Amino acid sequence: RPLEQLAAMVRDFLVAKIERGCQTRSDTTFLHTEPHHDDIMLGYLPSVLRDTRVPSNEHHFVCGTSGFNSVSNKHMLTMLSRVEKFLRSPTWKRLVAEDYYSSKGEGEAALDFRRRDVWKFLDGIAAADNELRDEGAARRFVYNLCDIYGEVVEADAAVLLTRVRQLRTYFQGCYPGQKDDSKVQTLKGSCREFEAECVWGYIGWQLPNISHLRLGFYTADIFAPEPTHDRDVLPILELMRKVKPQVVSVALDPEASGPDTHYKVLQAVTAATERYIDDEKVKDLTIWGYRNVWCRFEPHEVSTIIPVSLQTISTLNHQFLSCFESQRDAEFPAYEIQGPFCDMSQRVQVQQYDMIETCLGYEWFHKHPSPLIRATRGLVFLREMSVEDCLKESRALRKQAESV
Repeated sequence: RPLEQLAAMVRDFLVAKIERGCQTRSDTTFLHTEPHHDDIMLGYLPSVLRDTRVPSNEHHFVCGTSGFNSVSNKHMLTMLSRVEKFLRSPTWKRLVAEDYYSSKGEGEAALDFRRRDVWKFLDGIAAADNELRDEGAARRFVYNLCDIYGEVVEADAAVLLTRVRQLRTYFQGCYPGQKDDSKVQTLKGSCREFEAECVWGYIGWQLPNISHLRLGFYTADIFAPEPTHDRDVLPILELMRKVKPQVVSVALDPEASGPDTHYKVLQAVTAATERYIDDEKVKDLTIWGYRNVWCRFEPHEVSTIIPVSLQTISTLNHQFLSCFESQRDAEFPAYEIQGPFCDMSQRVQVQQYDMIETCLGYEWFHKHPSPLIRATRGLVFLREMSVEDCLKESRALRKQAESV
C-alpha cells in the first residue's frame, strides 16, 4: 500500500483507540487486581476515576501481596511515635470505653470501626491537620498490634506501650534490608494495607470492597517460590465467586520487566480466571491488561488509549503522596527517577502523550470539539482482551520465562 494510505490507517487506528478510552461503562462489576498496593493507581487510575463516578457500577479492589518488603524501618519508627502519643491521649480512653477494639473479624461492627480509621485519616488530609491524620493511622496500627500480637486492650495501655518500646528497640537495631520475623512482616504489610484503604476511600470505596489476600508466594527470600493452586490461586478464585465480576484487571508484565511479583500475580489471576469461567460457565468476562512504571506497552499492543488531564495528574499525585506515606521515600525507587513513584507515573503518561501527539498533530488535541480531549496532557495505554486472549498471553509469557 502507498505510504500515505498506511499513515491514514495508523491515524484512524489511534483515533479509534482514544475514542474508546473516552467511554465509560455502566451497570458493571469490576474486580481490580494488583500485585502491590499502588499498581492500579500508577497503572490506570484515570480510568478508575471515570468509572467510579457512575453510580450503577460496583468496584472491588484486591491486592495480591502484603507489600512488607517495601516498608522501611524508618517508617515503622514514625508509626510507633504516633501510636505512643495516641495511647496517652484522652481519645484512646474514650475509644476503649466504646469497645472500639473489641470487635474482631469481618462482622459489621468490626468493619465499621476499621472504616472509621480511614475516615479519620482522610478528615486529616482534607483539613490539612496532621494530628487528625496521625490519629487515624495510629488507630489502625493499634488494631494491627492487637490482632497480630494478641495484646489485650486496656484503658491504661500499659501492655501496648511495652510492645511499642520493644518494637522501637527492634527497629532501631536492624540494618536496612534485614529479614524480619513473620509477625513484623505482617505488621509492616498491614501498614500498606491501610494506605490502600485510604487511597480507595479517597474516591468513596471502602471495606468490604477492598481485599488484602497476602498470597503465600510473596516472601523476603531472594528467590521467592512460584505460585501454587491451593495457596495462591484459590483465594483469588473464591473472591471471584463472591464478587461475580464482569471486568477483571491484571498487571500484564513479563518476568524480569520489574518486580517478579507482577509476573507471579499475573499467573495466579489468570489461573483463577480460567477455573472461574469453567466452573461458573461465565461467557461475558472482559480482561483489562495494564502496565505502569516498570514496563510499558507500545501503541500497537493496546486496544484503548485513555486521556489524562492535568486535573487527573494532580489528583493522582495528591492521593499518592497523602495516602502512601511509606512510599514517599521508596525502598525500591524507579530506575529512571529519584523520587516517588507518582512522579514516574506522570512521566510515563506524558511521554505516551508526546508519542501520540507526534502522530496525530497537536492541533488534533487542542482544537478537538471535546473538552476531555482538549484537556489531555497525558495518556494511559490499556489492553482490553477476552479471557481466551489473556490466557494465551499469560501462557506465552510463562513459556518465555521457563525457556530463559
